[in-house]
Amino acid sequence: MSVIWEFHMANTHNYNHMNREPSELFEDLEESKALFHIHKLQNMCNEVRKQNGDDHMHNFYTITWIKEGEAIHATKYVEYTLRKNSILFVPPGLMHRFISNAHCTGYSITFNEAFFAVKENGEDSVSDSTLFSNPDFRSIITLDEKQQMVFKGITELMGKEFENDDRYRHEMLLQQLKLFLLESRRIYEEQHDLDVSLDEEHPGSVIIKFKQLIDDNYKEQKNVSSYADMLNLRATCLNEITKKTTGITAGELIRNRVIKEAKKMLYGSDLNTKEIAYNLGFNDPAYFSRFFKKYTSQTLSDYRSLIRK
Repeated sequence: MSVIWEFHMANTHNYNHMNREPSELFEDLEESKALFHIHKLQNMCNEVRKQNGDDHMHNFYTITWIKEGEAIHATKYVEYTLRKNSILFVPPGLMHRFISNAHCTGYSITFNEAFFAVKENGEDSVSDSTLFSNPDFRSIITLDEKQQMVFKGITELMGKEFENDDRYRHEMLLQQLKLFLLESRRIYEEQHDLDVSLDEEHPGSVIIKFKQLIDDNYKEQKNVSSYADMLNLRATCLNEITKKTTGITAGELIRNRVIKEAKKMLYGSDLNTKEIAYNLGFNDPAYFSRFFKKYTSQTLSDYRSLIRK
């Protein structure tokens, strides 16, 4: 059994795994969803390594720090080698493969949307930055010796925080994760030319633009054809690109964005379910309730009580 620190909250996310993830080493995520966890790569079992080497996707953010050894990360369009002291950032909903062996050491950190649900001062969450969202799917930074010490300190603090069992634990972990991501963004912006963009027809560019359009319009527009028109594509073409790149359909991508926002409101606001429905562009609150239950297997009130427990 690997050494894993975990921070639980029951039923916080509706995971639809194509393969089992490292987080399932400690328990069935369908019964108890983890908001956040960190584990050592060298303690990952061979079965999970094999499963990660197959095409799969997950519904949480993943950060992998390769301290020693090498690994291969591949999407539908790119494949590259992760070398010593590189950190990889993988967003939810990306079809990919991760090939490593027992000689790799380092850390894997995962967190879902519920853990990062509340944004401060109306600012964008760092989880929405170019670390996780760039058209060439090359979300990697490389650490020098000084930077290694900084990240070593942060990850060790994260691990130690799991040993605490008080009301400050969640907030402490959240702030430590923010620090990790902000330090990462600083390095990413130094190591990558943010002005470089791919051809507009490249699937990566299409997906990035599609996700941006969803973020801007999901309350008013919930059908694929509307977004296809905005992108000057046929709906079937947009659906094909989305399916190949993320493993889910364009409609599912839109729907997941709506559900994501509903969960944020249930967690971070005191709006009642009717008000949330209207805020998300649903004229019929009863239909919204059925919609939420169909795709999360939970009622709105059940989800709110569980996430706030």
